[in-house]
Amino acid sequence: MKRGVGIVLVGLGVFLLVFAGLLRFTVVPAVAVAPLSPGEDTGGVTQTDQSGIAAVLFDPGTLTERNDVPLTSTRFTRGDVPASQTSEALAENLAIYDSFLRTEDNTGTVVSATTLRVAFDRVTSELSNCCGANFNGREIEFAGINPLKFPMFTEPKEYLYFDATLEEAVPISYVGTEEIEGLKVYRFEQGIEARQIGTLEVPGALVDFPLPTFVAPVFYTNERTLWVEPTTGAIVKGEERQVQTLRGQDGSDKVTVIDAVITTTDSEVSEGVETAKSLSGLIALLNTTLPLIGLVLGFVLLIVGIALVAVRPRVRGS
Repeated sequence: MKRGVGIVLVGLGVFLLVFAGLLRFTVVPAVAVAPLSPGEDTGGVTQTDQSGIAAVLFDPGTLTERNDVPLTSTRFTRGDVPASQTSEALAENLAIYDSFLRTEDNTGTVVSATTLRVAFDRVTSELSNCCGANFNGREIEFAGINPLKFPMFTEPKEYLYFDATLEEAVPISYVGTEEIEGLKVYRFEQGIEARQIGTLEVPGALVDFPLPTFVAPVFYTNERTLWVEPTTGAIVKGEERQVQTLRGQDGSDKVTVIDAVITTTDSEVSEGVETAKSLSGLIALLNTTLPLIGLVLGFVLLIVGIALVAVRPRVRGS
C-alpha cells in the first residue's frame, strides 16, 4: 500500500517540478512581452494625456512672448499588427507602434504636432530601423530604447533613451525607487543641455540683427523625469521641462520659443497604475509565486514518495 502511495507521490512531485519549469521558462517569456497592439481594449488606440504651464510661449502671429499659458498634450498610439507579422519583424521579435502627439494652448491653438513610428524589441524595448520607422515622416537613425516604453523587467541602472527632438539616444539614469498609489516604481532622470536642433528664419529686429532677416539657430534643453513600473516597463508618469530658444548673431538667447513644464494628468496616472498593477501581478504570479510553490511542493512530494517506495515490505513469519 505504502509503495503504491509512494509511486503516486513521486509522479505528482515530478509533475509539479516540470510544471514550475514550464511556467518560468515557457509561459512567462510568452506573456512578458510588449503587446502588438497597445490599444486592444480601447478600439486599437491608446490615449495618454498631459497638462502644464508654459512660463513663456512665443506667439508667431504677434511676434511676442506670452506668459503663464496653460497647455494640454495628448498622445494617440496604435499598433501596426500586420507590419509586426512580416518576416523581418518576426525574426527580430518586434512590435511596431504609430504615435501622434499634439500640444495645444488654452485657446485650442496647436503649439506643436509630431508623428512617430517606432519598431522595437518586445522584451528589451531596443529600437530597430525596420519596418518604416520614422519621425515626422522622415527616416532617421533610431537607437536606444523606445521612448514610449521601458524594457520588461526594467533594471535600476542607466539606459540610453531615445529623444525624438534630438533624434538620438541620450543617457537616462535611475535615481531611486518610489511608490505611486501603492505601486512600486523606478524613478529615472535625464538632463539634456542646450543643443542646436535647427534654424529658423526670423525678422532681424527680433534677434537684434541689423538686416531685415536672420537665420536664427534654435536651441533645445530638457529636464525629463519618468516613473517606470519595473516588471512591465510601463511609464506610469512623466514630467519634463522643455525650453527652446532662438539665438542671435552673438550666440546669446534672444527669444524664448517655449519654456514649459508638462506632467501626466492625475487621472492618467491612476489609470496607468491600475493597469500596471494588474499586469505586473499576473507576471509575478507566473514568474515567481506559482513556480516557487510548485518547486517546493514538488520536491517535498518527490522526497516523501521516494522514501515510501524505498521501504521494503515486511515478510510474514520473519
